[in-house]
Amino acid sequence: MKKFLISALIVLISLYPAVGHALYILDYSASKNDRFYTGTRSNYIGAAYDFSGVGYSSSGTWATLVSNNCFISAAHYYPAAGSTVTFWATDDKSGPSYTYTVTGGVKIGSTDLWVGWFDSSVDVNSSIARYPVEMLTGYSDYIPQVIYTLGLYQGGGSKQVVGMNVIDNFYTTEVGASTGITAWYDYDNNDSPSVGGNESYLLVGDSGAPSFVDYGSQLALVGIHWAHTDNTPVMGASSVDSFVPSYFDDINAVLAGRGQSLSAVPEPGMNVYGLIIACCLWFRRRRRRQTDYS
Repeated sequence: MKKFLISALIVLISLYPAVGHALYILDYSASKNDRFYTGTRSNYIGAAYDFSGVGYSSSGTWATLVSNNCFISAAHYYPAAGSTVTFWATDDKSGPSYTYTVTGGVKIGSTDLWVGWFDSSVDVNSSIARYPVEMLTGYSDYIPQVIYTLGLYQGGGSKQVVGMNVIDNFYTTEVGASTGITAWYDYDNNDSPSVGGNESYLLVGDSGAPSFVDYGSQLALVGIHWAHTDNTPVMGASSVDSFVPSYFDDINAVLAGRGQSLSAVPEPGMNVYGLIIACCLWFRRRRRRQTDYS
């Protein structure tokens, strides 16, 4: 699968790695935004989705599962070898959970993406999600897409929350020792399509956590949290994710070395297949029109 080609801009503003524990959500409420809320609720924004493949480590870092025992995180804030990562089968912490030990990992080129692996496959019965990467034709096809952002509660502690935002733009970004193509989404509560009070901002927290899009009512990975433009959630400030689709081939090469592969949606060739069907239907309709008017 080929990567996209764009003319990228070098960002010349100061960025701050989002290390720590906080995802700011504009109109946060526990019943609406907490992943593991234990009360009665009917308005949870993540109710339709499976977050089971998003794990959290004993060292306070994130792991998003993309194959049987490989995960993606941030190169400056990842679960190190020897730490353990826990996955929950449902959004109920009293239900089944699975814990694995990290045995290694590698940085993807010059980026802030990190691919790590566990000592064994995660839940061989496959109740834990392995996320595909959304691979569209070009960068403009991702704008404006609604994303679901994960992080920890802005008030502190280990409570996991789900916010939303909309992808605004793409840049080549340099922070510290890393450079990579990034997706930017600003904090303005003026998005189209609207995400309402679920507008999120990466505060000093949660590098390595994922951003997803809805693809056919399923989650597909697009970003891993990297940085933000302001240390406070001021209107107009932007959150910055490493853009995973740009590095599909590089990540897949690491997985291939471990006998695994990264999945994509749509699947390679799906668009071509759809075009063939569309052409057949067009010729069929054209033939019908000719028959009707002959």
